[in-house]
Amino acid sequence: MKNDVKRMSQLIQKLEKEGDIFLEEADWIYSLVSKKPDVFNFDSPAYNKELYAAAELWYKAISKKIKAGQHGNFIFTIIRNKDKDQKINKLTLPAWKAIKKYGNPEDLYNVIVIDEKIYSALPYKHMFDEIQHHKDLKGIYKIKNPRAGLYHYPIEVGHLTYTIGGLLKQLAFVKTAPLTSSLDRTLYEEAFKAAIGARDITQDPYTFGKKEVELFTLAAFIKHKDISCAAATDVHKNHFAVFVERGRARIVKEALDVPFEEMVKNAVQENVIDKKIAKTLLDSEYIAEFPTIDFVNASVKYLDNVVETKLQREITRKIVEEEDGWLEETR
Repeated sequence: MKNDVKRMSQLIQKLEKEGDIFLEEADWIYSLVSKKPDVFNFDSPAYNKELYAAAELWYKAISKKIKAGQHGNFIFTIIRNKDKDQKINKLTLPAWKAIKKYGNPEDLYNVIVIDEKIYSALPYKHMFDEIQHHKDLKGIYKIKNPRAGLYHYPIEVGHLTYTIGGLLKQLAFVKTAPLTSSLDRTLYEEAFKAAIGARDITQDPYTFGKKEVELFTLAAFIKHKDISCAAATDVHKNHFAVFVERGRARIVKEALDVPFEEMVKNAVQENVIDKKIAKTLLDSEYIAEFPTIDFVNASVKYLDNVVETKLQREITRKIVEEEDGWLEETR
């Protein structure tokens, strides 16, 4: 333990003098804190006062670096597990607070979920685990880590180095949804599964409201268009960020721009729901035994027509403008 205390003190000095530490040194600190939690637990017989004090100084030191706008390997030493090791969470809390307020938002991503298409092209498949659902539902993969900086952490495969950030940059960011509760998180996770075909949209649950209907309609539209996607959740579980394949992001963004009121109006015209249910839905009230599948199917068809019409008009307008320019040049 004395050697650990000494090395930690040396790394604090190195951080202050050089501004960062080596990746191997960051891995050592992370391993020390994550694999020996009892050493940092006041109530444990294994508790080491000197090592706790050294680690406490370390996390306070890196919180100052983050507040100053600095970024480096020291980020990878921060660990937080919401459900376990509360003593460790308390120890690293100053650094987490600093990242949340002053750091890069992507450093908070600690859960990344991808679909089969993205997974199949990855050179580092070993980093992701397939999420097991019903035996007939497959194709969703996840990486989860209580460590900060997952987005930037280098992944070595042979003589090449990759990052999760490099993967997400190949996709197009679509939207970040705020998560106000654990129910919100579950809702977005289930909608994501529906979007990639890892689960079916059914009548369950029987009580639906505007938020649920709108979200599952968009998920069904993405599945209908066979658009590959990924999602990321931050360590505080406050946000759910969605990414789609870059070449087809425009389709999703156009669908997002279609007012939900228009989809509800279309559902009334298609006799899927009546005006009374439409008003209840738009008032954000929950509806028992809502015809989810029929509404979603009608809305997906509607979205498809609206988006395709808009994109086709833009293509036509561009062709006309190019022809007009060509005629001007030839006169």
